[in-house]
Amino acid sequence: MHVLLLALNYAPDKLGNAPLMTGLAEGLAARGHRVSVVCAFPHHETGRVAEGYRRRLFKRERRHGVDILRAYIYTPKGGGKLGKAATYATFTASALTAALSVRRPDVIFTPSPPLTLGLVDQLLSAFKGVPFVYNLQDLFPEAAIRLGVLTHPLLITGLERLERHVYARAAHLSVISEGFRRFLIERGVPDRKISVIPNYTDAGFIQPQPSAANPYRLTHGFEDRFVVQFSGRMGYSQGLETVLEAWATLDDLPDLRLMMVGDGQAQPMVARALRDDPRAVVLPTQPQANLPDLLNAADVGLAPLRRGMAGTSVPSKLFGIMAAGKPVIAGVDAGSDAEAMIEAAGAGRVTPPEDARALAAAIRALYADREGAKAMGIAARAYVERHHTQAVVVDQYEAMLERVIAEGRAR
Repeated sequence: MHVLLLALNYAPDKLGNAPLMTGLAEGLAARGHRVSVVCAFPHHETGRVAEGYRRRLFKRERRHGVDILRAYIYTPKGGGKLGKAATYATFTASALTAALSVRRPDVIFTPSPPLTLGLVDQLLSAFKGVPFVYNLQDLFPEAAIRLGVLTHPLLITGLERLERHVYARAAHLSVISEGFRRFLIERGVPDRKISVIPNYTDAGFIQPQPSAANPYRLTHGFEDRFVVQFSGRMGYSQGLETVLEAWATLDDLPDLRLMMVGDGQAQPMVARALRDDPRAVVLPTQPQANLPDLLNAADVGLAPLRRGMAGTSVPSKLFGIMAAGKPVIAGVDAGSDAEAMIEAAGAGRVTPPEDARALAAAIRALYADREGAKAMGIAARAYVERHHTQAVVVDQYEAMLERVIAEGRAR
């Protein structure tokens, strides 16, 4: 089959959906399928288009068996709501132009966000006469409404109508969890039109390693310390104030250390709070090649979210922490998919979102029971190997896409 993958982020971007979509495209190509990718110029880590792509409209590349057509994206200084809207609008327009030049595929596959790419899918689907599959990596605009980012009633109404329109026009919808499936069914999407395919991590790349010679622990003097780590995008949705508040109550534990790794809107706040703390280190986003060492520097990985957010996303960082064989402390809503996964795996502890006291208590418990923490890490790794490897997940996407193509041809 020939798959057209239309995605905002793709390698060498390392954050957001980029690793997942890159692995999916390359996994399908390795199985003998033709994969064409239309994506934005690399920009996600810095908020600026990378050198080598500026002052261009398009650029063709081939990487690991995948044909890539990169398209212009506007990345204004300062960002903000209007800046993000402009970024999405420019890529929506340039992506449509670029995708029209791709030889007729058998199916179009697009992850969210932005929601407007669903309109591009609809136009391409009609023009090329092929079905499109819309993949929900998060629930927009629901997540933005819960965060209070979207408040204007007319804008919310307009985006919700667009959301329903995209869902109705898609030949199929793939979601990453059972909670997302329930969300779609509540909005009138037939269950037969939905496939639940979880996200994955590269369990061959990220593997448990001994901590004794870990370069991050050695560099920062954490060799024989108990290290708690947050690694990922430091955005508003993580509620990192809760981590800092909890950390401030743990100064009686002599060999406890904190690593905060990443970039984003909350990074300056984190850096200021920990600037004079000798027990903590704050690092920028690390090179992808260093990810196994980084994750293995921890004894416990943190996956906090603000209240209400676990219903609209499953933290992708969970899979990396678990693949490294580390226990997780997740601040997520009761009844969420993230809670269900951690409990099913026996991979750690779940605390209420934005509850610093509960987070501190969970850290104290694992600090006191280090053998128990190691056992949770072993269970986490085993769960990933059973359910969340690239091969397992790409197999499911391959079968789903082939089924959609066959159903489209039968109509």
